[in-house]
Amino acid sequence: MSTRTAPRNLFRALVDDAAVFPPGNAPVPRAWEEHLRLRRGGYADLLGPLLVGTGHAAQLGQAAAGAELAEPVAVAVISRPGTAVEDLLDAADLLRDVAAVQVVTVETALDPAGSWRRALSLGVPVAVEVDRDRTQLPRSLDEVATARSDGQGTVVLAKLRTQATPQRPVPSPSELAAFLLGADARHLPVKLTGGLHHAVARRDDDGRTLDRHGVLNVLAALAAVDAGATSWPSSGLWRRRTRTAWSTRSPGSTSRRWPGSGAASGPSAAAA
Repeated sequence: MSTRTAPRNLFRALVDDAAVFPPGNAPVPRAWEEHLRLRRGGYADLLGPLLVGTGHAAQLGQAAAGAELAEPVAVAVISRPGTAVEDLLDAADLLRDVAAVQVVTVETALDPAGSWRRALSLGVPVAVEVDRDRTQLPRSLDEVATARSDGQGTVVLAKLRTQATPQRPVPSPSELAAFLLGADARHLPVKLTGGLHHAVARRDDDGRTLDRHGVLNVLAALAAVDAGATSWPSSGLWRRRTRTAWSTRSPGSTSRRWPGSGAASGPSAAAA
């Protein structure tokens, strides 16, 4: 069986640098220096922005002060659920005064009052985290899609957390599929964040419980959605966890259904 190497530009800026967040929890000065090193390395084209929380902005400004670079470092400012939108706006404004960095996107979460929409005023792409609960998801995606239509050209993405949280386990394949298919139906680009630390899916020691989604599994599902998948079988790609499984079966490019089972969505996606 012949194989082809995937074009490298397929993975351009695929992986954001989340060094300051768990599990790494790197101090901001070290994360800054390591990010500069990565930008000089052989994987620079695969590297996305340096992610910082709203509480990291001042530290990053100090670390980057006086840096002489050919071009500014792309930075994304992250506002976790429950964080006041004012904190996000203040952090973005602070970093705009730092010559060595450029805020290229911000991330926030839906809130009952809809105050997250104020982030649209920043004039950069906004990724909006939605609730994966199946009863709330359609309404959440509708709100993001409406903001995208009303945002006067601002790029708005739907964001889903793919890792476990203290409140919930890792999203199931069906929950992830509902998000991806729902976003695609509304022509929303997507961002997946958290837990995508391995090439293929992993399970807990019991062999039954999904522990981590795999980047390859997610990319295969994105390809399936892009090819027009409209339904979600119960088995297949999500269980591929070996090199042999991936080399002997590959997603079809014309199927209107999920090839075997599937992995992530439409217009664009990034992993952090």
